Amino acid sequence: MHKYVLCGAVSLIFCNYAYAQLPSEFGSLELKLNTRYWNDEGIAHATLLNPNPSKVGYEQSALGMELNYRSIYWWNRIGFDASLYAVTKLFDSGKATAQLLEVENNGKLAQNFATLGQFNLKAKLGEVGEIRLGRQLHDSLLLKSTNNRAVPDTFSGASGQFKVTDHLQSYIAYYDRWKPRSMDTFEKLVTDNNEHISYVGIVGAKYQYQKWNISAEYLTSHDYIEKYGITAQYKLPFQNMTWILSSGAFFSRDDGDLFKCGAEADLDCVKGQPLNNRGNGYFIDVNWVRNSLEVGAAISKFDGFWIEDNFSTRSDRNNILTQDHGTNPFPTSSVIGPDFTNNDETAIALRLKYDWKDHVKGLKTEAKYIYGFGAHQSNISSDIEGKERFYDLTFSYSLPMIKNLDLRYSYLHYESKFDQGNLGEKINGMTRKDWDQHRFMLNYRYSF
Repeated sequence: MHKYVLCGAVSLIFCNYAYAQLPSEFGSLELKLNTRYWNDEGIAHATLLNPNPSKVGYEQSALGMELNYRSIYWWNRIGFDASLYAVTKLFDSGKATAQLLEVENNGKLAQNFATLGQFNLKAKLGEVGEIRLGRQLHDSLLLKSTNNRAVPDTFSGASGQFKVTDHLQSYIAYYDRWKPRSMDTFEKLVTDNNEHISYVGIVGAKYQYQKWNISAEYLTSHDYIEKYGITAQYKLPFQNMTWILSSGAFFSRDDGDLFKCGAEADLDCVKGQPLNNRGNGYFIDVNWVRNSLEVGAAISKFDGFWIEDNFSTRSDRNNILTQDHGTNPFPTSSVIGPDFTNNDETAIALRLKYDWKDHVKGLKTEAKYIYGFGAHQSNISSDIEGKERFYDLTFSYSLPMIKNLDLRYSYLHYESKFDQGNLGEKINGMTRKDWDQHRFMLNYRYSF
């Protein structure tokens, strides 16, 4: 199958060069090549059946291709956007997991796929706003299309953005299917119990005035869970530096018959017993920026278990959970599985960023450290208490000699432990005792 994907990629490139000769009033065309490499190794917590677990790991590498077309607005009213996605496996080893491609019935990682990703009709409402119908990307407080895999996950439904005043904007969205980043088809939204969620709806607003930025959003995952929250940010310039002060509060609530034990894998619960959720999370974040240096610190506090994931999906071909999907708006979140939003948990994050433009043009470095403590099981009364820590070291480099070619390498480490617990007792939101991951990303973008 590799040869067909290769032929398709070559054909797309030839089409691009042909298109480059067309007048700009036909719209814009962009080609993205996304190379990904994942190296993951971790140890689970000990259980009664497995008191001495061994390390489990995998390697995966894939090339993703996006051909994105954006039309103009004909008659200044209507147009459409479309994207072709293609992913081919470069190599893999170890345990197959649905990170870059789907796991097939034989337990092996799929070779490749190609599909129509985005395809939506867009309509301008004069100067008031815009609506979109069809397959599209999304980016808001509680739901985002990720861009760190070979291709982005994409949603199917309707959305709208509206200008209320010069300072206030609002938006709405309704999605009933989505294409996970590792799959080639648009799937139903389900809980981790594989029960159907009919839709996800979103209403939000953004307010910008002088040095203030305020955002608020409400999300409902129908008959399963609802979430809502608000953030406020204030920028304070002072001499040759800037202070950025942020704060926010977010809440998750059970919202129907679909919310039960097993509907969210991170919940601690006893099957058959009544289950509810009242997760409250609050944060304060301070950033200091001066020239090429940025230093930040944040603290989040949780009362109850704040649920990150809005829904999941299962593949008909293998009948296993393929992906879950949500967005963590807290500055104390990690980029890998652990959310740092457990019941009663306090999370502290420190960040350091530096742009080396005065020494090595295009080079940037980032470091983030998170420590969480005081976590308890949700929906179960016990003495077990959890601690977890995470750090992320990232180097990114935009090659000055090749326009639009970016390299990014990250080393991620996570660990957790439990106090006052017996062997086999754990907090489900702390999935591994120890976890290391290396990520390498190579992105190239060409606009015609």
